[in-house]
Formats: sequence, C-alpha cells, structure tokens
Amino acid sequence: MKTSKKKNRKKRRIRWTFERVSIIVFVVSLAFYFVTKVCVSAYNITLSNTEQQIAAENIAKQNEVEELQATVRTMQDKKQMLGMLENQVQDNQNNIYIIGDNE
Repeated sequence: MKTSKKKNRKKRRIRWTFERVSIIVFVVSLAFYFVTKVCVSAYNITLSNTEQQIAAENIAKQNEVEELQATVRTMQDKKQMLGMLENQVQDNQNNIYIIGDNE
C-alpha cells in the first residue's frame, strides 16, 4: 500500500524589502503613465475634431457674411440709381421699377 505523506506547508510571509516595494511602485507608475498617455491622445483627437468642425462653421459664416455684404452693396447701388432718377421712376408693388414715362 501506498502511504500518503502530507506535506507540511507553512504559510510564508512575504517580506517587503525595499527592492520589492520600489519595483511595485515602478510598475504602478508605468501603468499609470501608459493609461494617461492613451487618455490624453484620445482627448487630443476629440479636440482636433471639434476644432475642425468649428473651423468649418467659421468658414460657412464668413461666406454668408460676404454674400450679405454683396447683397447690401447691390441694394445701395440700386437706391443710388433710383435716387438719381427721382421722379422718372414709378414703384410697383412687386418691387419692379419702371423707368420712363409716368402714365
């Protein structure tokens, strides 16, 4: 018959030496560094996308402003022409100006 031997296992107590503590602190700080690096990169990408959207909106607003300025200049030119013609112009309801005889 086989006899089974029970091994006497004693719980070993972990010694916290300076080297082990420094290695654990180094590993934790290294993990923290890589996690923060990834988070900052992701946030940077988000900010660059937001910047591009704002730039596109800014360009659209500038184009709209230029169109409105062109419209204002056209209307000012039209008023100047109508001002020079004074009595020779009849104003219709549909903003159609008839230049010439007043009949």
